[in-house]
This record gives sequence, structure tokens and C-alpha cells, in this order.
Amino acid sequence: MDACQLSEPEQPQPNVLLEKLLSVLPRIDLLRERARQFCYAVVLFQRKCTACGAEDLVMLHDSWCRCAVCGNEFDPTLAFQTCTTCDSRLRLKINRYWCPCCRVPVRSRFSFDGHVFDAEYFREKMKESRQRRKAQIEDVRKMLAASRSEHYAPEDAPALDAVPGLEAALDQFVGQSVQLAFLGDANTPPFDLERYRQHIRDLADGCTVNFDGISSLIPDPKLDRIFRFIAAVFMENAGEVTLEQDPDGHITVIGV
Repeated sequence: MDACQLSEPEQPQPNVLLEKLLSVLPRIDLLRERARQFCYAVVLFQRKCTACGAEDLVMLHDSWCRCAVCGNEFDPTLAFQTCTTCDSRLRLKINRYWCPCCRVPVRSRFSFDGHVFDAEYFREKMKESRQRRKAQIEDVRKMLAASRSEHYAPEDAPALDAVPGLEAALDQFVGQSVQLAFLGDANTPPFDLERYRQHIRDLADGCTVNFDGISSLIPDPKLDRIFRFIAAVFMENAGEVTLEQDPDGHITVIGV
């Protein structure tokens, strides 16, 4: 073999340490879960249910337990733990416990991972957000209703000859279909508003979709986008959807 010929690259050797580590990880997870359950059992030992007084509490997750006798669920940190400095009752503020007197955060003895979650707080925030959104929609509806012109009831018959050339222009206009007058092409498919409304309603019912992600109903993508936009604007005015546009021009359709 020629000495100048390049030798084949060596094959990478398997990493025995990493291979063994993969087999250890499930055991680590099992050990961690057992340690969690042992920690829960220790902190709840001889603790009494706040409703029936039974000493049979089971931890469901960090800082949330249930009485196996009466089914009462409560936060054991708020029920049993106090501030180590002033012995005041703790409060839950969003995602941490807090001493209202010392004004310092306090770590819960009933949390294995230290993660807490004030479900009532976030539930109220979501409720307030929905109420604000509903109020905004109602304000827009009132604004649109106030901006509409008043009903016009003419007392005299219209005089077509009052505007020179108007009668001839109207005759020319009604002499062809409205679709031809609007699009100027007899081969263009007609605009089926109800079909597009149902199509958008099926996709955006109770969820949020990207306007450009709505599938086409006709082969011409540019014309389909025009039809989709007209239908979406009509649906927003009818209160069926809400349209939002970001600074980059992307339109989002939100089902009501």
C-alpha cells in the first residue's frame, strides 16, 4: 500500500459511562419519587383534617392534600405552618408563601420541589381578562352602531334625469351581471359568502387561527384571499369572529 495513501478514519468508540448512565436514570427517578412520598408522609404525620379532624391526610401534590375520610382538600402550608420569626399565619401570593408581618417569603415545609401555584388567583385573572375582552367587544359594537347613518326615507321619487348620464350608466350597469361588473371576467367563480362563512366558522369555532392558514376554497389563491377577507370582515361586523392584526400585518381570526 502506498505510504501516502490516507488511512480510513477511526470509528468512534462507544462511551460506556453514558450507556450505563441511561440505565441508572430510571432508578434515580424511582428513588426521587419514593423520597417525595416519604417526605409527604413525614410532614403529614398526625396532622388532622381541618374539616373532620381525622388523622388520615394524603398529599396530592406539593402543598395540597386531601382527607381520606371526608374528602376535604386544602393547603396544609396555610393550615399548619406559621412564620418561624413572628409565628404569624402565612399567605399565598401567586407562587410563593409570604409572612404579612415580617414581609418576607417563607419556604413551605409541605412542598418537596418548592413549587406552589395559587389556582384561585390565576382563575380570577383569567375571568377578569375574559370580562375585559367582552367589554371591549361590546364597546366596539356600540361604536359601530353609533357610527351608522340614520335611516333615509325619501319623500319624493328619485329623478334620474337630475344627473346627466346617470340613467344611461345604470342601464349599462344592470345590463350585465353584478359579478361581471365587479370582477370583469365571466370565467371567475361567483362569491359564495355563506360558503366562506361556514368554512371560517368551522375552523375558528372556539379557537384562534391564522388568516393566511385558512385553506382555499377556489383554485385562484389571490381571489380566494379576497373572498376570505370579505367574509371575515362581514363576520366580525356580525359578531361571529374577532379580527386582530399585528404590526407586521398578519391577521388573526378569533372565534367568539
